[in-house]
Amino acid sequence: MFRRFDSFVRDQRGGTALLFAAGIFMLLGFGAMAIDVGSFFYQKRRQQTANDLAALAAAADLPKARAAAQASAGSNGFAASNVQAVVFGVYTPDPALAPVDRFKVGPVASANAVKVDMAAVTPMFLGRIFAASATSRQPEGASSSSTSESGGDVPIGTSAIGVQDVQASFAVGSRLLKLDGGVLNGLLSGLLGSSVSLSIMDYEALATARIDLFDFSRRLATRMRLSAVSFNDVLNANVKLPDVLAAAADAARDHSTSNGSANSALSRIAAASSGSTNPVPLKSLVSFGTLGDKPLSGANPIAVSLSALDMVSALAQISNGARQIDIGLALNIPGLAAVTLKLGIGERPIGTSMVSVGRSGSSVHTAQTRLLLTVDLVGSGQASLVRLPLYLELASATAKLTNVQCSPGDVTTSRVTLGVQPALIDAWIGQVSNAEFNNFTSKPNPPAAPLLNVVGLAKVTGRAHATMTNLTDTPVNFSYADILRSQKRTTSTQNFVATLLSRLVGDLDLKVEALGLGLPLPGLGDLVSGVISGAATPIDQLLNSVLGTLGIGLGQADSWVSGVRCGGSVLVN
Repeated sequence: MFRRFDSFVRDQRGGTALLFAAGIFMLLGFGAMAIDVGSFFYQKRRQQTANDLAALAAAADLPKARAAAQASAGSNGFAASNVQAVVFGVYTPDPALAPVDRFKVGPVASANAVKVDMAAVTPMFLGRIFAASATSRQPEGASSSSTSESGGDVPIGTSAIGVQDVQASFAVGSRLLKLDGGVLNGLLSGLLGSSVSLSIMDYEALATARIDLFDFSRRLATRMRLSAVSFNDVLNANVKLPDVLAAAADAARDHSTSNGSANSALSRIAAASSGSTNPVPLKSLVSFGTLGDKPLSGANPIAVSLSALDMVSALAQISNGARQIDIGLALNIPGLAAVTLKLGIGERPIGTSMVSVGRSGSSVHTAQTRLLLTVDLVGSGQASLVRLPLYLELASATAKLTNVQCSPGDVTTSRVTLGVQPALIDAWIGQVSNAEFNNFTSKPNPPAAPLLNVVGLAKVTGRAHATMTNLTDTPVNFSYADILRSQKRTTSTQNFVATLLSRLVGDLDLKVEALGLGLPLPGLGDLVSGVISGAATPIDQLLNSVLGTLGIGLGQADSWVSGVRCGGSVLVN
């Protein structure tokens, strides 16, 4: 018997058939697995696509989100019952947050996003055979799995988050508090490199006329014969100041606020700059965001405009290569004998602009600005004329789009909130050199400036430093009526001018130095200090007048919203 068994073991006849039978069974199993797994992934992708579309439909119409999601699912091969859950919440596009933390469940009244969950089952094909075989081999009384109970069907769950694609066009800058033709003419002439002579009435007309920046882009493309397809193509083009100003004049005529005085003034400014070769980096003026890829031939996707005066001022600033002007100011202010102004305009932070179109999280910035006011103060006696150099540096003010509430069915209910932060201010009484003034990469740290020179006898020098900071965003709300008017709102926490002057005068360090063999002059320092202290009110008037005319606010930032776009939606992770 053992001999027969041993012979059976050594006998290899028919082994190949046995191996083939076992191998074909394994191959069939793997083939079934491949077919079923492929089917699972296909159905998963198909359901995820339908889920994405359902989330987009729900986000585009939040008040009817569930109905919109179910209708979308029905249009894409799924039943309304496959939509398991529609959850409202607030999505915050903050890169500092982990993706899972950006969506927070909340009430529909404050929601800007919706999470849609879908569920369905997909059948196995060849795998059913193995599932049925496994079921048939189960011991009597053993419970079958959910897969076997459903005949081999496998559940598939998907999820998607849609966010309202509401966008707004907004800007940050300063409004002209006082229109002084002499100062404005000097400012524009210095920035444009040519003589500009406009009246107060001309400037008032420019302040009321508006220019739509999408229309401006079309006008510029036509004038320059640019082979531009989109609005971003125009912003990326190499253009010169005369053509840009001429296009602005053309666009002003297209706007409903067009008026003859403004059109004439714009034409004269454009003609005055006709010899300029200054390039204009239009991306420093405006960013159209995702709407910049829209074709020039289409309708304006959103209202985005500037007053003609803001437009001219911005173009003059961003096209000025040296970004520095010197103006003698003829201001009739008691106690001030003469005033000269040196103005330097730096770059905006990289990648930012004055006007922007975007979603929540977008921001705009003003340009860094430097002013050096040299004021001759009328005194008495040996301090009959004191020269006071007042240096001011304003960092970049910022406005960030923090919230847009928008209903596609009723745009008049729209509200926009900006978080506005006025510029940090650094002020000195000191001697700032031209090299320091023009070097925007570092802050000046000036030595004491000569304030009074009594010929052959003594010299008085002085130095003072003060700063103003406002490092928190202030929320500023705009109603739909504000948006239609492009209403400017000023963000300020205190009277920075008066406070800044009092700080400078209080910090002033005066030194009296005898010259040659001259004898010290007792009380000279107190006399100079008295002249400066007594001139605080005239200097306050001077700063308010000059800065208001230049549209520069100390510790202030003006912001406005000119358009809002409702009805779209986007997917987020």
